[in-house]
Amino acid sequence: MMLDAPRTQDLAGWGRTVHRTTQVRRPTFDTALVEAVLAEPKITVRGAGRSYGDAALPGAGIVLDMTCRDRIVSFDEGTGVLVVEAGALLKDVIDLTLPSGWKLPVVPGTERVTVGGAIASDVHGKNHPGAGSFGQHVHWLALLRSDAAIVQLSAGLDADAFWATVGGMGLTGVILRAALQLERVDTGWVIRNRRRTRSLDETLEAMRAISVRQELDPDRHAIAWLDGHAHGRTLGRGIVDEFYGASTLDLPTAVPPFPETRITGTRRRRSLPGPGIVSRATIAAASTARWHAGRSMNSQVLPLRTALSPLDRVEAWPAAFGRRGLVQYQFAVPPEGSGVLREVLVYLGTHGMTPALTTLKNLGFGTAGPLSFSIPGWTLAVDLPARWLHRLDALRPLDKLVASAGGRVYLAKDSVTDPELVPRMYPRIWSWQHTQQRLDPIGRWTSGLAERLGLLP
Repeated sequence: MMLDAPRTQDLAGWGRTVHRTTQVRRPTFDTALVEAVLAEPKITVRGAGRSYGDAALPGAGIVLDMTCRDRIVSFDEGTGVLVVEAGALLKDVIDLTLPSGWKLPVVPGTERVTVGGAIASDVHGKNHPGAGSFGQHVHWLALLRSDAAIVQLSAGLDADAFWATVGGMGLTGVILRAALQLERVDTGWVIRNRRRTRSLDETLEAMRAISVRQELDPDRHAIAWLDGHAHGRTLGRGIVDEFYGASTLDLPTAVPPFPETRITGTRRRRSLPGPGIVSRATIAAASTARWHAGRSMNSQVLPLRTALSPLDRVEAWPAAFGRRGLVQYQFAVPPEGSGVLREVLVYLGTHGMTPALTTLKNLGFGTAGPLSFSIPGWTLAVDLPARWLHRLDALRPLDKLVASAGGRVYLAKDSVTDPELVPRMYPRIWSWQHTQQRLDPIGRWTSGLAERLGLLP
């Protein structure tokens, strides 16, 4: 088979802070993919490009775009086992399986990530204390190594390689396909209970209470939106949402059990000129208005997909930040590290970096993946206009706070972390590097993230 020539493309992370003009290959079949791998000394694997920073951008070499490999191979409606190519979007999986009464156990804030990207980032949802992260629901995956061999990995078959790939940021090889275990649902609806809080202490108290329920119920989701503009005694006030699956008995008679809530429209919005529309004034006004509008209420029925994938309703979000884009800083700290949450919010406020969006989630026990993000405790994410970070080290004091508390930043979101602190944040990186080198002894796989943070051996 004649290998098609690569095409020159301009690529960016979802936050639009990092751009690369690079050579891209889009091989559809395994044979063409093998040829492409053998033809290139340095390769970055890319899915839907939903990493905020440079995880799916090249430092050196070419990019393999996997989105053309998006077939649903098989779906067993009796067992809920789905075999799917790695380039398929979670959206495509949900479109197919939810009407049949099956859903993915873990869905991040967007359905527009690929299955391969979800595995490579070991993404988590709002139900992590009970359901864990995405990799815990993978029966097996097929991996194309740098020597062009295709191997099948699972938690029971070369477990070290499997868990190095789950959360491994695409640096162990090309995930070709995977078998996922789905879970049954009665309906495509959820019940939402909402509580408005008046301080960070009150927010944390509400989230702790929900976490206990989450540990007993994998289908219980929770997220807190925080008013990033609040300060003083109201610092950390917000709106806490708790969701759980609705049964048919919870629905009005005329409501169908599975609503039509397909996510449509994938066109990338062009960034607004100059600084965009996100400013300190608009953030202050929007945050204050949202908190006052978010009245406490119970038993509100919502479509499952609307509740779990809010980012898909604001597809133009990065464009609003203007030409320089947005930085999302997301980190996790242990339960006893809740004081770090307060310190981070105070630091941002006193340094004129009021977040445009601030969210807090509970985390439970993580996977065996050495580079997987989730640890028991809290995860806080803040969206900041990149133009406010006048220096690359503007958030380095936060890195030190997080690392000192036994926490870590989320590699899938990162674009600014201090590379010297990565081994403290991910103390098993040495184990991961040993396995990565076994899978890729010639050093073929790379990425901008890997080179910037020194992840590779």
